[in-house]
Amino acid sequence: TDPDVVERARAEGHTRALCSAEKARPLLDGGIVLIGNAPLALARIARYILEEGVRPALVVGMPVGFVNVVESKELLARCPVPQIVLEGRRGGSALAVTTLHAVMESA
Repeated sequence: TDPDVVERARAEGHTRALCSAEKARPLLDGGIVLIGNAPLALARIARYILEEGVRPALVVGMPVGFVNVVESKELLARCPVPQIVLEGRRGGSALAVTTLHAVMESA
């Protein structure tokens, strides 16, 4: 965990995932975004795409859980970027990484 992100999250009262997405903002254009556990980070990335015109080369959106998971995936579905999304509440880091490996192997 990045100490700067932890401190910022603590100071601002935000989640570490949200602060990490904000820190990654300058790297998103043309990059590959992989989200396996943080629905709020996925929603923030989707907002950057929809509101600011950020254009990642690919977004793999597979957060798992119950809170904001489906909503974040639905928000990503509205984004005009290449994406791989596991619908519903299923997902997780292992599935997201496996998906990225499959994409890389097929290239």
